[in-house]
Amino acid sequence: MSATSVESLPPLEPLPYHRQIRDYLKEEEAEIWNWYRSNRVQEDQAETVRFELLKSTYRIDRDSQPDWYEIADQARERLNLDVPVTIYQAQNAKEMNAGLAYLPSEAHIILSGPVASTLSREELLSVFAHELAHLLLWRQWDGEFLIVDQILAALANDRKAHPAHLESMRLFYLYNEIFCDRGSLFVANDPNVVVSSLVKISSGLDSVNAESYLKQAAEIVERASGPSQSISHPESYIRARAVQFWHQQDVDAEAKITEMIQGPLALNELDLLAQSIITAKTRRMIDLLLAPSWMQTDTMLGHARRFFDTYTPPAANYADESLAADLLTKDQPLINYYCYVLLDFVTVDRDLEEAPLAVALILAEQLKLQSRFVEIVRKELKLRKNQLERIDREKTKVVENAAKEFAPKP
Repeated sequence: MSATSVESLPPLEPLPYHRQIRDYLKEEEAEIWNWYRSNRVQEDQAETVRFELLKSTYRIDRDSQPDWYEIADQARERLNLDVPVTIYQAQNAKEMNAGLAYLPSEAHIILSGPVASTLSREELLSVFAHELAHLLLWRQWDGEFLIVDQILAALANDRKAHPAHLESMRLFYLYNEIFCDRGSLFVANDPNVVVSSLVKISSGLDSVNAESYLKQAAEIVERASGPSQSISHPESYIRARAVQFWHQQDVDAEAKITEMIQGPLALNELDLLAQSIITAKTRRMIDLLLAPSWMQTDTMLGHARRFFDTYTPPAANYADESLAADLLTKDQPLINYYCYVLLDFVTVDRDLEEAPLAVALILAEQLKLQSRFVEIVRKELKLRKNQLERIDREKTKVVENAAKEFAPKP
């Protein structure tokens, strides 16, 4: 892998997901956001964190391990963090790991297992930089990403939590690790060092060939492994590839990382952002369905307001030529969802007879949902095959007649 000087790397910035979920919470959860903004970590909370560290770790003094502190200070200075650093060794921990206990103006780094004796000096620098990058993310940008962390944790831990809250928290944690790996590269200035340190810690090996592992990671991705299934840290191959993309300054790095972390939209794995995207697409689909003025009966509009409280029908001649492309998906539950939304409006106003089904069949064809929609209609409405085939065959004529028969009176 060719070298890229640290000076040529772009400055550390939150990833797109960080900014998008922050903006969403500020707008959709404004009251909660404002509460957390005004209730930062208090000194009594800080003292609790310090005491828990004393009980569960061995605190390493600067005099006993000056080399470790020299390395930690190098990482801290490179990240432009003006905070004191204290290093701890976790008790009774055999597996290697490292973590950061958050306090706003202090850096408490906890090592678990034989990290310091297994990693080289450069690798230890990378690990310290990774942990300190967590503090950077929470301190910089007006502390807004710490607020995001706190809000998502509160929403996910509530007994009424929605699966989208849990998924949002999971994705936020995964992207945190990608950001902190960039912090490692920013400080260590060598992607091989970053990759070897994370693979050593995750595998327990004493020796790792980073270039070999990067080839292995590329092979995994080429075999369409799917998005990350991890809870808090992306799989090592994803992290390695993400470091490689950022080191190479790949113009498509963010899109590639998003694909590895999240993959395409899937109905059963929606976070808050994806949920809002599907909601917007649902609104566009209903708009197209209710575009004919004769479809805008009180019953139909009342049903639309069960989806959107303040729903108003679209203007005359409404069109949405991009919706078909925007709905394209291989996720079968999502396809089913779109079809069932259409079906909902087929039977809600009996006075319109077969006309809503004809409109829905035309729209399903336009949106490339026809095959699955027809299957669902036959199953749910218990229509005979020849009966449905007749309506489908005559759907355009049915709609034209409905426009005359059910046209709103002036």
